[in-house]
Amino acid sequence: METLSELRLSEDDPCLIGTKNPASITEECCEFSVAVAGSPGVGKTVLIQALLGLTESHPHSNAASLHPTRPGGPLLYIHPSHPGLSLWELPLEDGSPEKWISEADLLLLVTNGQFSAVHIDLAHSALSQGKKLCLVRSQVDCDLHTLKRRMKEMFIREEALQSLCSVTLQPFSDLIQEGEIRLFLVSGYEPWKLDTAGLKAVIEETARMCGRPLSLLQQGYEVIGDKEISELQSALERGGIPEMVRFIQNSLDTLLDTRIDFAFEGGECSVRHSLLNALRGVGDEEDGSAHEKDPEGPIEYPSLKYPKASLWDLPGLEKHEFQVKDYLEHVNINHYDFIFLLVTNGTEATDNFKSLLSELKKEGKKVFLIQACEEVIPMEEERGKNEVFVLCPTKLPGPEFHRLLGNLEKQLSTHKSRAFMLSLPNLSAEVIQKKKDALAHEIWKVALLSSLVACVPVPGVAIACDMSLLTARLDTYRQELGLDASSIASLSQQYGVPVASLMLEIHSPAGKGVTRELVGKMLGTATGLGLEVAGVILHRFPLLGPLATGGIAFHANYSVLGRCLEGMAEDAQRVLEKALKFNSDPMN
Repeated sequence: METLSELRLSEDDPCLIGTKNPASITEECCEFSVAVAGSPGVGKTVLIQALLGLTESHPHSNAASLHPTRPGGPLLYIHPSHPGLSLWELPLEDGSPEKWISEADLLLLVTNGQFSAVHIDLAHSALSQGKKLCLVRSQVDCDLHTLKRRMKEMFIREEALQSLCSVTLQPFSDLIQEGEIRLFLVSGYEPWKLDTAGLKAVIEETARMCGRPLSLLQQGYEVIGDKEISELQSALERGGIPEMVRFIQNSLDTLLDTRIDFAFEGGECSVRHSLLNALRGVGDEEDGSAHEKDPEGPIEYPSLKYPKASLWDLPGLEKHEFQVKDYLEHVNINHYDFIFLLVTNGTEATDNFKSLLSELKKEGKKVFLIQACEEVIPMEEERGKNEVFVLCPTKLPGPEFHRLLGNLEKQLSTHKSRAFMLSLPNLSAEVIQKKKDALAHEIWKVALLSSLVACVPVPGVAIACDMSLLTARLDTYRQELGLDASSIASLSQQYGVPVASLMLEIHSPAGKGVTRELVGKMLGTATGLGLEVAGVILHRFPLLGPLATGGIAFHANYSVLGRCLEGMAEDAQRVLEKALKFNSDPMN
């Protein structure tokens, strides 16, 4: 009988990939496994769904069998909101669960009656291996209903529950005295009631004790949305795997090719240029920075971080004898996704400003009013009907800047918001986190595309497959998170920190440099989160199972991309922290 580890790492399994030396894994995945063992019909599935906060109708509530052709085997329950947690539903056969639980962190023994000798032996075995053990008495609501019907007016709920606990725990009297186990009573029809909350707390506490904290609270985040799953299903039905590959490729192209153009208009010219330069990550005196004089027409300044983003400096309306409509035509206003409109004291009261704002709104343009100041002063009062963000260009980011980012995210489409975030320099920890979140949404598409195209060549889809695609995307992540040589050099110049000092803060292998050799090594040791997301894919699209393993398995692709992105984001945070600390030290 295989262990959980062998199931995860079996080379024969359609959705798994093996590892020769687990000790050589350079970046361990923070995975926490719970084995739920019990006889058929005791309510293991309902319990697991309750622990994950799901209902039977939820699209992620069903299990993914890693060996669909082997009935009675273990079932893996997954949920993208809990990426570090695996719950395995195990059969209770004489002798077999012991081998399964050797790889689990926590064992839940479930019964809807009395615990048998098999349960007792398994409990002793688990504790001897240093495993955490919990006993679960399921379908207690049925027992309470029966007792109430028989006892009638003599029935007292609290006493009935206490008696049920005592009777259920009798076979484990020696372990109870040693304080090594606890019993949890759960309902069958209302599984979120009784002791389910307490059991969740124990799981979380055990995970923390193992150094792998997790939360069973709903996070509101799903790696793969139901809409995308539905679109994938439609593509598969229309033209099989080739059509599905084209759909994923087109979806990725749309995401990666999204342009964003935003303009700066109004205010003092020098202040406006300082803000534009700050959002490009260049100093006012550096080569390529915005000019000090007001332009005659729109001037484009390409983003230094994202090739499909441009910042535009527009001439001021006040200094040109244009009517507002003519002015908007002169600056090609429809070219820009949104406008940063700088205001000064008294600007909002002028007729020109009111007319300009009115025409921009008629054109459907998103406008963000910016007031520049020497010191960032949060504005408590409301500026008429217009929301104004007070920014100090030389002292970004600041709380007002992050408030501005929040407003931008709400008003821009997902693709445009992603493009804007990636166009920014690493101004703060919050900006780095937003970049990481933006990149994380594409990982499953890259992983699935790479594994499918490697197995089923699709005419008309020109794409580098296998490690070439993964290597290229990881190298892009490295640049977009500011870990490439050019970004480090720019940061060094901006804050006066030696390049060598910044490089010492880059710890992850991918952050130091992405090569095919590194990607190949990491694919050979991939496990963890990718396996869970693979369960979502393969459970919804079973026929992809044997296809998604030619050369590189989907779960391995996903795991490597996710682990590298996480490591590089942490590197970027450390590099920025080092630069800020060095810059604030009066001794430097």
